[in-house]
Amino acid sequence: MKIGVIGTGLMGSAIAHRLIERGFQVFLYNRTRGKAKALVKKGAIQTEYPSELARKCNFVIISVTDGHAVKEILFGQNGLVNSKNRKLLVVDTSTVSPEDSIYCANLMKKKGYSIIQAPIMGGPDPTMKGDVISIVSGNKKSIERSKRILTSYSKKIFSLGSKAGAASFIKLSLNLNIALIAISLAESIVFVKKSNIDPTIFLEILNSTYFKTGLSEIKGPKMVKNNFEPKFFLKNMLKDVHLLNDCARQNGITLSFASLAEKYFRIASNRGYSELDYTGILKLFGEFNNLESFR
Repeated sequence: MKIGVIGTGLMGSAIAHRLIERGFQVFLYNRTRGKAKALVKKGAIQTEYPSELARKCNFVIISVTDGHAVKEILFGQNGLVNSKNRKLLVVDTSTVSPEDSIYCANLMKKKGYSIIQAPIMGGPDPTMKGDVISIVSGNKKSIERSKRILTSYSKKIFSLGSKAGAASFIKLSLNLNIALIAISLAESIVFVKKSNIDPTIFLEILNSTYFKTGLSEIKGPKMVKNNFEPKFFLKNMLKDVHLLNDCARQNGITLSFASLAEKYFRIASNRGYSELDYTGILKLFGEFNNLESFR
């Protein structure tokens, strides 16, 4: 079975690696060709344009940063719709605004193509192990048709029905939850560290209670060691929280802590932490409090 993957960043590469290991023939497109070298060595085939990729595959997974990139891939000069492959099914795993998801779904339908939204909960490492959750919305038949692909890297699939944009609403809500947990954990670590107590003790106690989170167990030990190797970039968390706040404003919703989260992630990004893992928000709070170990 031939599958196209567009976008070979952290998540796109992880999806492609997993599909290759599961026996799929994978075709790739990425604006920066060099990012796909490791995948090509594993047997993936690079293409010049999204339209070329779609002529070779009936299934295409998109994993890119924002809605503008998704629209260009779908409808641009060399976009997927120019492939003229009417059997094409697009699985968009990108985290974009509900507005962009709805726009893309409606225009794809108008042009006679199928697309579903399928953002992922979990990072690159769990993706390569098939241990993530996919949140799916779109046409029921298209979702069923994509199940073999989705189950190759997902341990569970939540189908939200045919409402376009539904998966995007849920994905942004989940990422807000992660952002707020990261902020809470970072401030707790700063508080303990400034009290001249080893924050690893704090983490050990926290992770022995039912108040623990996956973030405190997996990311916490790295945070106290000043290890912010990116698995999900801080700049992307800022983008997602901004999208959620923008959507909330359009819907007449006030989200106080979401607004604060955006403020602090924006400051962190402007201070030079954008390419760190999102837990690098700890660096900002360390800077605020003159903690040299987290600066």
